[in-house]
Amino acid sequence: MKGIDVSKHNGAVNWTSAAAAIDFAIIRAGYGKTYVDPWFERHLAGAQAAGLRVGVYHYSYALTVEDARAEARHLLDIINGRKFDMPLWFDMEDADGYKAKKNFTFSWPNISAITQAFIDTIRAAGYQCGVYASKSWLEDYINVDADAIWLAQWSSKPNYAGHFDVWQNSDSGTVPGVTGKVDTNILYTEFWTGQEEEEEMKVYTHTDQMPDWAQDTFYRLIEAEIVKVDAKGEIAVQECSVQPMVYLDRLCSGQIEKLPEAIKALQEK
Repeated sequence: MKGIDVSKHNGAVNWTSAAAAIDFAIIRAGYGKTYVDPWFERHLAGAQAAGLRVGVYHYSYALTVEDARAEARHLLDIINGRKFDMPLWFDMEDADGYKAKKNFTFSWPNISAITQAFIDTIRAAGYQCGVYASKSWLEDYINVDADAIWLAQWSSKPNYAGHFDVWQNSDSGTVPGVTGKVDTNILYTEFWTGQEEEEEMKVYTHTDQMPDWAQDTFYRLIEAEIVKVDAKGEIAVQECSVQPMVYLDRLCSGQIEKLPEAIKALQEK
């Protein structure tokens, strides 16, 4: 699958045009312990509205383990409980020379410890966490327990010997809807497959627990007396899983005018 990663440096993106050429986008949320990318919310909303799979990354300026934990908490504050189609990404590099200027120790133990501290803090909040790094950093500095690896190697073919899930193959790609050059990527792991299967199997005992996409169909099921709830919104007759909504959506092929026919088919089962 083809995709791009973007930040404020890319400016406005016509995501509808971009979606004709790509399948996913990884968007910078911020960097350091306080900075929020001013284009994050706009890029996120645009990419999701265009139907793209979406991920989020954080550029790190961490010099210590405590810095990394603070950066992870900052990222969690930015995303505010929202879920995405892939792990949150920790961007570990020194693109602008900040670490070198601060007499940072470029060593396997130091960088691995900092990276692992970020990962562990993100995981403690219920998210998966992956690492973005160059081939040389992955080989020389990073040996961690991460949920995914995003390899940066600008070449026609990657030759990194380790496992990786996403390959950033260029920093000078061209994509419709994006002005100028943009980072391009190839994704090999469909992280969301397991997430969607898990969502389909979730069971709810109260209407407020249901995801927004399921609630409209659920209320139509109530009207059809397939499920019932009491005055407090608690499911009275039986527990209701998301599966009926998924089933109906597939019967309708996404066309809401077919919903009554689909409900009737479900009643007859």
